Amino acid sequence: MQNQNNQRILISGAGLAGMTTALALAERGFSVLMMEKAPALSEVGAGLQLAPNATRLLARLGIMEDLLPHAVSPDALYLMDGVKAQPLIRMELGSQAEQRWNAPYITCHRADLQAVLLKAVRAHPQITLHLGANVLSHHISEDKVTIRVDLNDQITDYSGQLLLGCDGVWSAQRAGLVANNAATQNDSRARFTDHIAWRTTLPAEKLPQSFLDSLKDTLSVSAWLGQGAHLIAYPIKNGKAFNFVAITDGEDIGTSWDMKGDSAALIRSFSGWSQAVSDVIKAAPQWTFWPMFEMPEPKLVIDKRLVLLGDASHAMTPFAAQGAAMAIEDAASLAAHLSPEQSDHSEALAAFEKQRLARIAKVARRGKLNRFAYHASGPVALGRNMLFKIRKPEDFLRDLDWLYQYDAADITS
Repeated sequence: MQNQNNQRILISGAGLAGMTTALALAERGFSVLMMEKAPALSEVGAGLQLAPNATRLLARLGIMEDLLPHAVSPDALYLMDGVKAQPLIRMELGSQAEQRWNAPYITCHRADLQAVLLKAVRAHPQITLHLGANVLSHHISEDKVTIRVDLNDQITDYSGQLLLGCDGVWSAQRAGLVANNAATQNDSRARFTDHIAWRTTLPAEKLPQSFLDSLKDTLSVSAWLGQGAHLIAYPIKNGKAFNFVAITDGEDIGTSWDMKGDSAALIRSFSGWSQAVSDVIKAAPQWTFWPMFEMPEPKLVIDKRLVLLGDASHAMTPFAAQGAAMAIEDAASLAAHLSPEQSDHSEALAAFEKQRLARIAKVARRGKLNRFAYHASGPVALGRNMLFKIRKPEDFLRDLDWLYQYDAADITS
């Protein structure tokens, strides 16, 4: 069976990247057909930090009104000495962040963002979403791209103008593209970063007192720094819970995102750190962990009718807290470049890719700088702490202007 409509966009994957892209394109007038192989959309991961460069784009899609009641606008961002449990620097967020960057800085549960996106996708007349739809293959011809889909045990072909691979770091679309091309296999596979991410959530009433005593503002984002590791903490669920993410060295143990972790191993990784950090680790009844991967060579426009977005294109480490934001920026930028009146998108895609690759590279460099600063030890850590002490918080905020003021929908930038 074949279902053909050359005036629509096909999307493989209904995660944050896929749903945001579908909404952005539908608002531009495109018809969008989404395929998600999972029979139901389930939460993966716990918390998200959404900086102003992401929230301004979500606001334009009408998402923020539904999301904000479940989110938190943190009072401040703390960089903490993880051993001494002392603030190295405190930067104002909250209303001051919104005034500075013309959009809020929020923290939320990933499932809450996913729920409001799904609600908007299902309500939009230009979007059709199929769950339990496994994209088996794609074929690109001169005037269309066709996907073969296993939908409820029935094989169906669908055609459209473009196929967008929004299916994550283990993208089946990217894997299928390079499976028979040995020359591109090495730089097209996600690369293990030698880091493991651990996560847990705690109800606000279960937060250790030692942790609360270390921060002036409870509803804040805090990054606890130390040798070879760091711990991030921030409120979610309208302040009713806290998300914790610990980054340590580790081994590649597979592709799962939610393996149960041994807290004893995590305690050993943070041996010698402050009581506040130790108490947080022990307070959690369960930690999950996953290996962190990145794309060494981001790829966006693979063919004039095949584009990769989000982690499928440019998975990156979370040291700049911009993974979700980059996927949201991809969506806004792609929609701004494309026009439903055009059947040949080659020039638009070339401009899109040029703009996005430059932006992604700059953000990735910031993440590497943060990793170096967060995990520093010895004289480097002493120098870092001295810099934090003598430099004004305003100077650090100014350093973030390029990141948070950026408007991905501005195709002239």
